[in-house]
Amino acid sequence: MIYILFVVYLLIFFVMDSHISVQNLLVGLSIPLSCIPLALPRANLYVVPVYSITLFLPLFLYLSNLDLVVAILLVVSSLGVPLSAGDLRRLVVVPFMAFLVMFGITYSVAGIILVSSGAYSWFPVLAGVPLFISPVMKLVQSKWNVVPGIALVFISQFLESGLNFLGLSLTSFLSISSISVILWGVLAFLVSVSFLALGFKRSIPLIFLGLSALVYLLGPTQLAFLPLEAGSVSIVNREESKELEVRAEGNKIVVKFRPRGTKTTLLVDSLPQKFSCNNSECISTIFTRPGSHEVKLCFAGECISQNIVTTQHVASTPIKIESMVNGNKLNIVVKVTGKVNSLEVSVNGEPVKLQENGREFTGEYLIPAPGKYVVEATASIRNNTISVSREVEVKSLNLEINLKVDQRWPDLIITAETIVDGSKSPVDKIRIRVNDEDLSFNNPEAGVYTATVTSLEGKTYEVVVEAQKGEITRVERRKVTISPPLLSSWDPKIWIGRTIYGYDVESILGIGGTSYVLLGRRENKKYAIKIANVSPSSSSSSTRLGISTFSDLSKESSKLQEISERSNDIVKLYGVYADVNTIREILEGKSFLYLTNPPAIVMELMTGGTAEDLVKKEAVFLSSNWPSVVRIIFMSTARALSVVHRENYVHLDVKPRNIFFSEPPGNTGGEVLNNLVNGKTAVKLGDLGSARRRGERITEYTAEYCPVDQVEDMLLGRGARPDMDVFALGATIYRLINGTSLNPPEVVREMDGAVDAFLRRGDFRANLDRARRAYSAVHSSLRLSRFHEVEGLVKKMTDPDPTRRPSIQEVLNELNAIK
Repeated sequence: MIYILFVVYLLIFFVMDSHISVQNLLVGLSIPLSCIPLALPRANLYVVPVYSITLFLPLFLYLSNLDLVVAILLVVSSLGVPLSAGDLRRLVVVPFMAFLVMFGITYSVAGIILVSSGAYSWFPVLAGVPLFISPVMKLVQSKWNVVPGIALVFISQFLESGLNFLGLSLTSFLSISSISVILWGVLAFLVSVSFLALGFKRSIPLIFLGLSALVYLLGPTQLAFLPLEAGSVSIVNREESKELEVRAEGNKIVVKFRPRGTKTTLLVDSLPQKFSCNNSECISTIFTRPGSHEVKLCFAGECISQNIVTTQHVASTPIKIESMVNGNKLNIVVKVTGKVNSLEVSVNGEPVKLQENGREFTGEYLIPAPGKYVVEATASIRNNTISVSREVEVKSLNLEINLKVDQRWPDLIITAETIVDGSKSPVDKIRIRVNDEDLSFNNPEAGVYTATVTSLEGKTYEVVVEAQKGEITRVERRKVTISPPLLSSWDPKIWIGRTIYGYDVESILGIGGTSYVLLGRRENKKYAIKIANVSPSSSSSSTRLGISTFSDLSKESSKLQEISERSNDIVKLYGVYADVNTIREILEGKSFLYLTNPPAIVMELMTGGTAEDLVKKEAVFLSSNWPSVVRIIFMSTARALSVVHRENYVHLDVKPRNIFFSEPPGNTGGEVLNNLVNGKTAVKLGDLGSARRRGERITEYTAEYCPVDQVEDMLLGRGARPDMDVFALGATIYRLINGTSLNPPEVVREMDGAVDAFLRRGDFRANLDRARRAYSAVHSSLRLSRFHEVEGLVKKMTDPDPTRRPSIQEVLNELNAIK
């Protein structure tokens, strides 16, 4: 207010003096007006627009386009500098630098315009430079920061007056005991430095105010501004005063500060705190855990912060208070050492009834609502009255745990939902243990905690979940037994997301009577993984498996891989994994081994489906192009079998379901034929895992496509023959052309019956004889509905007498001869 009054006085003085021009008026007001922002307690740059806009107001009087543009840019940039700088502690660098550069350019251009027009000399323009720097001195963390600030204001004043004051020479200022204005300034400067050395920094503004009043009374009134302007720089920042007082008392923080009329917020570790105020002081007491804490006091958006370290509270009295929240009750335990004459306990001023148990007193307090409660115990011990208090924060009144344990073998999935005061809510602390071992857990959403235990073998577990919210603790227990699934009820989905022999299983491609086919990935390449179903099936349409099947697979794996590489008509075989001992243990009931080490074949991935799938598509099967499609499938499969037979092996499971397409062949007969002819889709014979050496014992059959003699030889222990594949290929072509199986249901039934009788040690020959008679009747009347050119060939291939069946090479020769 003092500075504002001086500026008003000076303005009146200039107006009353008719000899003062507008330019001289603005020059005379520029620095006095700048004293107002300089006198603000915080370091800021509002002196920039105050001085520059006041000084360069004549630009608006010329009203030329250039003058007006420069004036507008000067106003915008000079205001932008302090706004982007804030109090120089919250500097926004990019906008500040942009406004600073813009201001420097426009300030220089404005000075050039006014100096060249004769309105000013260069002294007022240059006077702004030291004046703009003076606020920065308030940032210097030193008691001497006032000294360069005062010096800068003196320099600015003398530059502005051009080493004159309002046009008067320095020699005219000898009216006060022959001491010139420069000597007055030097005297004020020396006095302020002396006070600084003595540590009286807060007294410096009073010194300059006194000097200014003395000059005002004894000398020229204009001269009174000189010490006043310099003294404005020495105003002490409020942050350096006792705005915030913080102290730690054990685990308690005591905060004191002066009240203000503006909105005040007190925070400890970013949490708002309550406080009470009187006319001169505000105070707050906060109980915290031991450690470092940040105390922040904010007035209307401006904040002061201070760090404080609290320690563990150690009671210096023989009274100790313990408390625990149980639902809506606060259980209080007061322990006293020494003889107690009397003891009173209260919670927020309400008395609590106590029960004595030796030197321990217990009581309960009914909590009406969440909040902070002060438990106070006052005891008379040895004629001394001792009072101890403890603050308890009740964040909730009720805590429940909904514990779910889901068995998804081999994983045990634990889900704990914490319910606080009737709604799902997070807790302060949670611990999940299984058989006394802590588990790491996830927190997918507020109030939900999940953990997983993997158990390959059957085992009983005790799951314990302990949660704490404020002072409330809850414990939930659950016992659960993990039981691996039976092989007979195995779900192949259990492999998804796991790794088998280095291949990451992504999905299930198919489920057959004897195997599961999975989609595996390795090094960004996809594969088909066929896993044998180790639980034998009694289905009449399935292939029977035994432990010897897996033994043969393991033994012949390298040769079978070699055969698959010899022909582009065979699905590539990359690996056979079948450890005999592991398979035996799996069959004995060790399900976890079936999960981790199943008998498996890794093959080339064929994404186009099988020939069986095409038969079921009417738009393809009923098409006139279908015979041509069947001819291509016939030729490709025959070529594949010729390679297998040439290597002295028999496939033993030729059927439409084992003839694969590399890509989807199409949805119409014409589309399928075109894709097969141009090579976009390839036809390949798959499932070499069923192959056996010629003469090696047969362990499997597929009733719909194998001859009766194959089942008989299997039961009698005879070896595999190539003509069995020739029969199966003929039966496959019959199925593709006619849409039905060559072996009728009664033949299939009698073959399955023979196997069942053999396993029961019964007479299986009668079943085989009935199967042969039934098949002979079917074969004698064999006809193909279409593709009559191969009818005779198919009939020879499926002859009941194996000796009359052609070799696969003869089949190929006859196929090549058909036009």
